[in-house]
Amino acid sequence: MDIFFFAVMGLLLGSFYNVCIYRIPRKESIAFPPSHCPNCGHKIRWWENIPVISYVLILRGKCSSCGGKISVQYPLVELITGLVFGAIYYRYGMSIWTAELIIAASILVIASGIDWEHYYIPDRFTLGLLLLGYGFSFFNGVGIERSFMGSAAYGFLFVMIYGYGERLFKKEVLGFGDVKLAAGIGSIVGYLGFYRMHLFITTSFVAGAVYGIYLIITKKKDRKAEVPFGPFIAFGGIISALLFL
Repeated sequence: MDIFFFAVMGLLLGSFYNVCIYRIPRKESIAFPPSHCPNCGHKIRWWENIPVISYVLILRGKCSSCGGKISVQYPLVELITGLVFGAIYYRYGMSIWTAELIIAASILVIASGIDWEHYYIPDRFTLGLLLLGYGFSFFNGVGIERSFMGSAAYGFLFVMIYGYGERLFKKEVLGFGDVKLAAGIGSIVGYLGFYRMHLFITTSFVAGAVYGIYLIITKKKDRKAEVPFGPFIAFGGIISALLFL
């Protein structure tokens, strides 16, 4: 039952994270006004705001008032958050790691959603990850030294990719927000050996490459098109945290 509780909590919080993803880049309050349709202003009623279920079974992807299309991002964010929260509890149970990773996953979900839509990651999220990693390192067994080493090592590797990738491909392959996001993840997982760091980077880039190939095959974007990389860094970080801490 505990894993079910964490999964449901993730679904419910995922609904709120959607509000954050939409409003924070627009510099709007995340508390007021209540959730509403951005097209017609229709106030979302409680039965229209049940995670995943409302989108699929009740609204069927459209506003009940104006019929405007609702982005599939909303149920996806809810579902991903629920699955990640459930996986974290399944892996770590009731522990300090569960508390830390629930907060980290929340930051990563919101940062990834903003990056996906707007192609940038606000500093408050990358700085929040760094402080989270440093703060919890005193209690979770990582230690402040390995936490600092992790942020430095992960950040340095992505700085190298950021700099040399631009020289090699004659365009920006990563944003500096991606570098700071990787450093934040490094502060949480700590430096526990090059193999684990290599796996984090490989997972992130393979996931990003698969998505890029999909876009090219389906002709949704060409090879020169910009693709947000923050979500794939977040994916690699979550996989690393679940498998190797």
